[in-house]
Amino acid sequence: MKMPAGAGRRDPPLASPARGDDTAARPGTLGGMRPRAVPILVGLGLLLAVAPGAGAEEDHYRAIAAAVEASMEEHGVPGVSIAVIEDYEVTWVAAFGESEPGRPATRGTLFQAASLTKPVASVTAAAAAGEGLIDLEADALAMTISWRHPEPWWEGPVTLRMLLAHRGGVNVSGFPGYSLQEDLPELERILDGVLDKNEPIRVTSQPGERVYSGGGYLIAQMAIEDRTGERFEDLVDRLVLAPLGMTSSTMDLLWPEGRPAVAVGYRADGSEVAGGGWHQYPETAAGSLWTTAADYALFVIDVMRSYETGDGVVLDRDTARLLLDPDFAVGFGISLEQGGIAIGHRGANEGYRSEFIGLPRIGDGVVILTNSDTGDRLTPEIVDVVAAELSWPWTGWSTPLWAFILMVMGLVVLTLGGAELVRRLRA
Repeated sequence: MKMPAGAGRRDPPLASPARGDDTAARPGTLGGMRPRAVPILVGLGLLLAVAPGAGAEEDHYRAIAAAVEASMEEHGVPGVSIAVIEDYEVTWVAAFGESEPGRPATRGTLFQAASLTKPVASVTAAAAAGEGLIDLEADALAMTISWRHPEPWWEGPVTLRMLLAHRGGVNVSGFPGYSLQEDLPELERILDGVLDKNEPIRVTSQPGERVYSGGGYLIAQMAIEDRTGERFEDLVDRLVLAPLGMTSSTMDLLWPEGRPAVAVGYRADGSEVAGGGWHQYPETAAGSLWTTAADYALFVIDVMRSYETGDGVVLDRDTARLLLDPDFAVGFGISLEQGGIAIGHRGANEGYRSEFIGLPRIGDGVVILTNSDTGDRLTPEIVDVVAAELSWPWTGWSTPLWAFILMVMGLVVLTLGGAELVRRLRA
């Protein structure tokens, strides 16, 4: 099997460490199946602490590292994982700060990717269509068996592609998650609404209009699972994670015994996420991915290769160009930049913020994962530094990448007393 660019590459020296999203997320008891614990995915070598003073080989890596350290200090972000992509290769991976007090973050530490899950879910759906398992243009509501949407008030289909492009007219932008002490609902129950978590997931706007919706991803997940007979997590493993060598990544549940492998999530006031250090997300396709920056960079590289040169592992060029169509982007945010497009997404789960950017024409990009609600202040600053250090030929974010991605993306920040929807667009 052809290996993705960057796979097996030895990481360059790490920068000197400092102290170093979204809406939905993760699996519960789907289709009557009891949720299964995931084994700790990180080996002893990945749990080794980053040695202080390890310098980057090139000046721009040192500049990026210094910017990360300064931004962490300014915004109170405990831990950061970052991977830089140049010419379709992972050229620099670094971890900064702590996974929790006394335990350094490492390159192998797992972070919740939050809505960075959605691009992976969309590519999984496209890969399943490529195998003939599903049809992206099929009416998703006619595919579901385990759950039924109420009788439609609109005319026309709501296709899988529409749902994954946030054009299904579906409500519920994101989800607060469940503490490690809470019982997890099955997908069918989530779709019909869970008290204090989410309202019933329904088509509430005219299909075709763009309304950011994690709920739409769950309808798509239900349709795909009913049609294929496979758990969505297993499809992701088989069609995306395994082929790309993303061996540290999973959409399955991580339980308390997995704590040594993960970066614990922290609120804006510096307190640990209540109820165990992170939330579980049974809303799998919307935001359940646990990953490392290095792993996620392999995914970004493969999508960019498929789009630009047609030699990606998971998607052919035509399919990649269908997903990354600026007029009907599926799973990704797109902006038109000098000589090509930029792709990206942001994420926000309880105690985690994340962001990635990729420029397919030149094969550059960056992935940034953090374990704090304040990480969304850090990620855009570091994207700007990376862009400047690598001389990216873009026109700047005045072109509407994030307005196009998450026109009104809700970064859900839950407090013990209730939920607050934070909307953030980058000018």
